[in-house]
Formats: sequence, structure tokens, C-alpha cells
Amino acid sequence: MSDVNPTISDRVVSDRHVGAVLAAAAGDALGAGYEFGPPLPADEPVHPRGGGSFNWAPGEWTDDTQMAACILSVLADGSTDIDSIAANFRTWYQHGPADVGIQTSTVLSQAGDLRSIAAEHARAHPSHSAGNGSLMRTAPVALAAPGQPDVIAQLAAEISALTHADLSCQDACVLWSVAIDHQVHHAPRSDQPWSFADAVRVGLEYLPADRRDEWAVLIHRADGASPREFPKNGWVVHAFQAALAAATSTPVPPGPDAGRHLQLTLEHAVRAGGDTDTVAAITGALLGSRWGATAVPAAWQRILHGHAADPTPVLTAIDLDSQARLAANGGRPDPNGWPGRPSMVDHYRQLPRPPQGRDAEFHGVRFGDTVTLDAAIADGAQTVVSLCRMGTDDVPSHVEHHVVGLHDTGHSDNPNLTLLLEDVADHIQDAHLSGRSTYVHCVAAENRTPSVAAAWLIRHHGYDADNALAVAGRGLNPPQSFLVDGVRSVRPAED
Repeated sequence: MSDVNPTISDRVVSDRHVGAVLAAAAGDALGAGYEFGPPLPADEPVHPRGGGSFNWAPGEWTDDTQMAACILSVLADGSTDIDSIAANFRTWYQHGPADVGIQTSTVLSQAGDLRSIAAEHARAHPSHSAGNGSLMRTAPVALAAPGQPDVIAQLAAEISALTHADLSCQDACVLWSVAIDHQVHHAPRSDQPWSFADAVRVGLEYLPADRRDEWAVLIHRADGASPREFPKNGWVVHAFQAALAAATSTPVPPGPDAGRHLQLTLEHAVRAGGDTDTVAAITGALLGSRWGATAVPAAWQRILHGHAADPTPVLTAIDLDSQARLAANGGRPDPNGWPGRPSMVDHYRQLPRPPQGRDAEFHGVRFGDTVTLDAAIADGAQTVVSLCRMGTDDVPSHVEHHVVGLHDTGHSDNPNLTLLLEDVADHIQDAHLSGRSTYVHCVAAENRTPSVAAAWLIRHHGYDADNALAVAGRGLNPPQSFLVDGVRSVRPAED
């Protein structure tokens, strides 16, 4: 493998690691309400509406992400132990999940070593052992050994073989997991072209030589095709091809909207019909490792939830974010103990230049820093939008909390800057219009908070960029020049 792309910062790498997991879960929840349905018209809106065959709640992920979370939790503890992952699968199955794939259920319902049971099932039922149930959960595997595709390939095959021993299933997991890792470290900036099919081809060298040509043909057939051309998407090969087809046939929007390709592609995958949640989950893993978690719409993240091996506690997008970061760092938090630290607010107050208590209100929404956070919550804030790293206990559980990956360290750390500013502004507006008292903050309200405030004023209150920046700057602080440039590219929301 070539050297890591030197133009990609560590923050972008982390955003992509989280993106692989988060976008897979978002795709799963998006497709849940359409599972087993027919193809939809190209112009039909698609939303994470819930419902479907198993009456999912809006934004609830299915067995696809439940099983992926069984893998992720082990990796987040710094382990790649196959037996621990197998134990999580068994625990998950014993709790009676609402939806379990037929092949997965057949294996997990039997006592004994899962690898042996799955291998025997593949031998005894060669025409009924190549379902998509291991490919749908493979996204976290790419985080287990960043930049080590040989290790990732071996682990992907081994985890697949716990329930899906068919060689097609193992190969698909190898190709997808290696592609995710490759994109995390090698895909260029968001404004530059990239081939998803070529990223998937990187994994061919990690397959046995006698199976590479077959997969090369399968990849070629999917590249640029419509996902509707692969209707048997409960079969791992068609699920693989449908996901790749969705990624490669959806045009990438120009300019600052490039990252919106993630949302458009997931919607395209769902409209293909059939096993919609699984195909969208597979697609999301690939898309998220290119565009990052900051391209996953805030409206989707806000309602995203589900569980892992145990039905309690309910996990959210913030939990997946934290576990993905830990998994990609061998289970270790950063030097400040994040993620997992109870309070980052206490840490911020010990900085050489601690926050000073900035606080301003614009059109009924309160903007400030971490010093005024407690006061805002005491005053009845129902939604908190954090533009900085937060601890597990910094915001009470009864308050709706959304954490945004906006950085004040430079443009290179914000690959989806305009898209993110507009998305957060829309999220704030949605909360405000729903009657929820909303507080938006970063550490010190010097850069990120005034930038988001200005974006919201432009997008939803008719301000031009100069006036929005002036108002936000007077009330809080004038932001850095790269954030000013980002704000100037924000467009008014369409009616």
C-alpha cells in the first residue's frame, strides 16, 4: 500500500473512521422503513421514518447495526478477540432481537463453536449459505488495525466466518473492510475526484489468487451501474454490487456540496428496493469512510438510536462516535481522557486561556460557551448543540444533545465546512421551530459558535454575510478568517 495521503489531517482521518460506522448505522435506519418493499420512483423522498416489517421507531437501527455494535464494543476495549465477538453475538441473539437473518439465526441457535457450526452449514447448504448478514456488519473491522490492510483482511474473514463461512461472504467482507481503511487514509480532499470502485479493487490482492478475477469482474459490472440491476440483494454478491453501484452511479454534487453525495447515495440505495436497510448500511460504510461523519445529516443523527448485544442501554450517534474513535486508537482515549471522560467542561476551565462566559441571544436562540452551559440548562434549555468535544456527564440525559465535528484549527481539518455550517443551522432552526429552547456553544464562543450563529442568521433570517458576521461578532467574537470564508459560502435555505 502507498503512503498515507499527506494532505489529510489526523482530524479528517478520525472523521472518516467515525463516518464509516455512523453512516452505516444511518443507512440502516434510513432503509429500515422500506425493507422488502419494491423499487421506488427516483424522485420519491426517502426518510428514516421507521415502521417497516418490524415496526422500527424513526431513526432506529436494525440487526445490521446491532451486530456491528457487537463487534465495535470489543474493538473499543482495545481487543480483536474473535471469541469475545462471538460471545457478543450469542448474547445479542439470546435477548431475542426483533429481526434476525435466517442464516444468522440458524448458526446462533445452535450450541458449540460458531466457526464450526457456520462452516458445517456452508458445507451442508451450499446454495443457502451466502447471505449478506456478515457484509452488513463489517464496517467496524476496518478500524481494528488502521493502515494495516493485511491484518484487516484476515480479521474481516474470521469475523464473517462466525456466521457466514461461505467464501463469497468472507471475500466480500475483506474487499469492503480494506476499501474502508484505504479511503480513510488515501482519499483526497472533498473537492477532488475519487473512485469508489478503485478503492474496492485495492482489496483484491488480499483474496486468494484463484478468486481475484471473479471479483474483479463483479466489481467492474457494478461500477457505474444502477443498484436496481442487482435485485437479489439478500445474496451477498448482489448486496455488494448494489452498494457499489449506488456509490458509483450517484453524481457527486459540485463545490461545497460534494459531501452531500453521502445522503444522496444512501437515498438512491434505498430506492432500489428489496433488502433496503442492509444495502444502505453496506453503502453507508463505504460512503462514510470517504466523506466522514460530518457529511451525515444532523437530522438523521439526531434521531439515530438502537442497541448492541444487550437491549439496554439505548445507544445514540454520540455513543457510536465515541466507540469508533476508541476502536481506531486501540481502545485508548486521547491524552485528555476523551472520549469517555465524564467532564470536558472541567478540562476547558483549566486551560491557560479559559472561557470567559460569553453569552448572546439571537432571534430566540441562545449562543455561548462552556461557562454558560450550566446556566442555559438551568434556565430550561431542551436542546444543546455542542461544537466541541464533550464529556459523558456534561449534558444531563433529559436534554437532547447533539455534538458537531466543527474545528477551529484550520480549513484542512473541516472537509465539509459549508455543508456542515448549513446542516447545523438547519438543525438549530428545526429545534427552534418545534418550540424547543436551544443552546449552541463551543469551548469559548470565539470562533465556532459565532460562525454557526452567523450561518443560521444567513440561512433562516435573511441576513447577508456581512451583517450576519457583524451581529455574531459583536455579540460573541469575530471568528477566524477560514471560518469567515465558510460563512460567506452559506446560502439562504430554500422555502
